[in-house]
Amino acid sequence: MKKRIFAAAAAAICLLTCVSCGKGTEISVNENVSGTSAKSTAAPDAAAPSVGDMVEPASDSEEYPLGSYRVASDGVKFYYEDNVPEELMFALDNYFTTFQNEDFETYQSLIYPDYKERYGAYLQEEYEYGLEDSFKLNCENLRRIMQQAVAGDEGDSSQYTGDFTITRIKADVPELKEDETVDDLKANLFGYFDEIFDMDYYEYVKANSDDIEYVSFFIYALGEDGEEHRLISGYEIAFARVDGKYYTFG
Repeated sequence: MKKRIFAAAAAAICLLTCVSCGKGTEISVNENVSGTSAKSTAAPDAAAPSVGDMVEPASDSEEYPLGSYRVASDGVKFYYEDNVPEELMFALDNYFTTFQNEDFETYQSLIYPDYKERYGAYLQEEYEYGLEDSFKLNCENLRRIMQQAVAGDEGDSSQYTGDFTITRIKADVPELKEDETVDDLKANLFGYFDEIFDMDYYEYVKANSDDIEYVSFFIYALGEDGEEHRLISGYEIAFARVDGKYYTFG
């Protein structure tokens, strides 16, 4: 049991602490937004992803506080500016869809290959525990968040399965504080891996990738109650770009 608790903590960190019930975020919008763009539970068409034209919500629309968006070919609404690559939005979409669909096979294809080997070996050595178990725990964490969101503060979350369908993704490049650089933020995000791999893993990834992208993001998803809820609120994630493909580390 002790090993499972430690491994669960490691899995949560590995997801870059992307577990939040969505309260107190910077987006000024109701906790529940009517579900107007439910996504299919089928895996997205990775062969030819695309987005439509910019949509400007009416000022009296409940979508208005979230701003303008584009609808991706899988039905998810993307909120991003020119400083966030469109391909990164698809990478975020594809990555979190693997948790939605509990699709470990696709998940593995989206993880940085060297990280997958190192972290898998670390889990086995320290916890006798595999990468697939870590993935399953992250699926459980996100479902638990949705259960709580659907049930509300006073409700019984156990009556819900926690099933969710991603409907909106918003990503921004975080604002820098005084004397802070984007490189500092990226290096800090890799600090946990530096420790467990006993090396400067950020510098290793940087040297073996074309670029490392770093964004803050929000995710909305449709719950069993037919309403949208904030599933993830204002956390950071990094993607390494190698030969035009984006890989992450969670």
